[in-house]
Amino acid sequence: MNPQRIAVKLYLEEPAALDPEELVPVFHRFIREDLVTGVPIDVARYGHVSDGPGIMIIGSLKDHALDLGGGRAGLSTTLKRGADGTVASRVHELVQDVARLSVDLQADPDLGSRARVGTGEILITILDRYEAPNDDATLLKIDPAIREVITALSEAGGAGAVTVERVGESRDPFAVRVLVDQPRPLIQWAEGVEAASV
Repeated sequence: MNPQRIAVKLYLEEPAALDPEELVPVFHRFIREDLVTGVPIDVARYGHVSDGPGIMIIGSLKDHALDLGGGRAGLSTTLKRGADGTVASRVHELVQDVARLSVDLQADPDLGSRARVGTGEILITILDRYEAPNDDATLLKIDPAIREVITALSEAGGAGAVTVERVGESRDPFAVRVLVDQPRPLIQWAEGVEAASV
């Protein structure tokens, strides 16, 4: 399995407190100041679309977004091409990207803690349907890589209870919801945690 198109989403702790339009000038500044990965190109506005992609930084290799999909606002990063390494290392990098995006948004004086994401729930979607159909066979293949990432992102001494469950229907892209009982603080995810085997 070698999926190139993978998305990771972390959910906002206070979704109702953040107006998607507030992020438009901030995302433009992030592009100017080279604060996001994946060769950013422009900002796209989909905040008017119900359960849509929200406000996006469109990039050549990655997209970053305030994602409104599934009726729950969160920050997401989507790898589109150019992936190296294992599935686990790709997911780990995307989690770090989303965490860094949240930390950088919190540093904006107009946004602050309203842009904070939680670290106890992660939505991981593989958009390559041929590589990863949304079925239990794919879950069996991907589960070890996901658990490898969670081990790296959890406090020393173990992750506590970790739940990995497939979500959606067979016609949807493969996605799992990961619940982490004892995650590290967000700032540690953003700065990068030691994950030698990932």
